[in-house]
Amino acid sequence: MKIKTKKKDCHLLFKVKTAFGESIDEKELDRFSRFYLRGFLKPRLIKKNQIEYTGPTGVSLIEYLKKPLSKRDFLLIIEQIVVAVQKLQANSLPLNNLLMNIQYVYINEVTKEVQFIYVPIAPSSNGNMIELIESIVYSINPTPEESDKDFVSRFIYFFRGLKPFNINVIEKYIAKEDRSVVSIIKKQNAGQSGFMTNKKQHYYEHYDELRTSDDELTGLLREDDEATGLLDDEATGLLNDEDEATGLLPVAASEDTALLAENQVNIRYPSLYRVLTEETISVNKPVFRLGKEKSYVDYFVTNNVAVSRSHADIVTRGNRFFVIDLNSKNHTYINGRELPVRCEIEINDGDELKLGNEEFVFHI
Repeated sequence: MKIKTKKKDCHLLFKVKTAFGESIDEKELDRFSRFYLRGFLKPRLIKKNQIEYTGPTGVSLIEYLKKPLSKRDFLLIIEQIVVAVQKLQANSLPLNNLLMNIQYVYINEVTKEVQFIYVPIAPSSNGNMIELIESIVYSINPTPEESDKDFVSRFIYFFRGLKPFNINVIEKYIAKEDRSVVSIIKKQNAGQSGFMTNKKQHYYEHYDELRTSDDELTGLLREDDEATGLLDDEATGLLNDEDEATGLLPVAASEDTALLAENQVNIRYPSLYRVLTEETISVNKPVFRLGKEKSYVDYFVTNNVAVSRSHADIVTRGNRFFVIDLNSKNHTYINGRELPVRCEIEINDGDELKLGNEEFVFHI
């Protein structure tokens, strides 16, 4: 098969074309497309012999591994491979359709999310999982400041003794080395997205660095633009323990939300699915603010001038959820109904939430 990749705006375009003697299993491709599997580029059959994939911007692992990486960076990559295989197995999707070459596995350097490509082409020449993991292990260059100097050799010793190959045993090994890595990836795949860390200090250092970069783009995307990935400067959540803050700065609750109970225990927080970028955003604090001024909100909406700087709050109170429009310029809507300004309006699972013309789906 022939492969072409390019970056367009904020996302990655990946094209696969069959060579002589190869054919695309269209039924298998259609079956895979029916699942929304996070961590996989989204496929689309554009010709009888050609598939186009889109997803978040990133670099290939072969490029990423040239840089010094910590033990934690290494374990994050391996655990995401584990989860990708588990997803394919859980949905009875053939593992040999996974493109297992570090040149064609991608990682977003900001969020550290790994993206895989599922290619149902016969005969299969996608490589194998053992070779993929070995190529990562033998390519890694540990950071000089890494305190655990033996983590690579320890993994090699473990991996060589892994007979038969068992992806779940690898996950147990990762949990033994750093349990928080498994916890982070499991949370991320359950709905959260963005910068992966469980250290608040690292989170703020990350956003301090982002604030020194150019301001967010404000032009409206054309309707025919394909925007399926994270923007380069966009980080949409903190994968941390329970209720650490995820905003750049503490966001003061408005008068309408000041009566929230001080001790909210065992709260089940909701999530938002952003239709334009296909992100799932974790709403992981009692008052979660949306808008386009990244210094004042918990999730900032880029590439849309219709969204106000501080547009709306999502309030979690017990097992009920509310939206408050913060006197936005282009209003807030639930299922097409315009919300009154600064009034709590209840929102339910599956409801459509619009900030101006930016669409989200609310999930509990």
